[in-house]
Amino acid sequence: METLRCAGCGNALSIPVRLVALPAQPHWSVLDHHHVNPPLLEPCTYAIDEAAYGDDQVAGTFVLSPGDVRGTRIIHDLVRTGCWSPVGWNRCVACEDCGALIASRTDDCRVAQETRLYPSTVVRETCDDEAERTTDPFTLIADWDNKAPDARQYDWTPALIRPRPELTATRWRTRRVKEDLYRDDPPA
Repeated sequence: METLRCAGCGNALSIPVRLVALPAQPHWSVLDHHHVNPPLLEPCTYAIDEAAYGDDQVAGTFVLSPGDVRGTRIIHDLVRTGCWSPVGWNRCVACEDCGALIASRTDDCRVAQETRLYPSTVVRETCDDEAERTTDPFTLIADWDNKAPDARQYDWTPALIRPRPELTATRWRTRRVKEDLYRDDPPA
């Protein structure tokens, strides 16, 4: 397992990930034009793309699933947008601590999601975190209320608010709801 860190300040840019072979891009007919597509790589993995990539034609970029990236922020003024999301041809992701441009993000239609960290701005650090990790990659998001629905099969609209019953006033749980709602209190 390895962690990718910023070469400038040492900020952790990823969770512990293991190196795998870069898979081929999915066929365009499998990807959806109107919904968010799945990431190219499985969680907790990364690959090295030896082919030249982006406007800079940089070879050897580290390809990660966007969910495995930490300690970064998107610079909106530098984002190139395709149909409706970042296309990933230029650097638009910066280190949260030092502000160095370190990566590009791809999340457009007909393309699998990916974040590419540039080799000149990133340092790989070996870590012994394999024994402590659970087999469930979703433990990182275990505090979410609901699992994410498969947006490619259903017309899903996110819930605007999370129901919080502990914040509901206790008087609304009684049988006198109508009486409490329509009281004739004088205005304050």
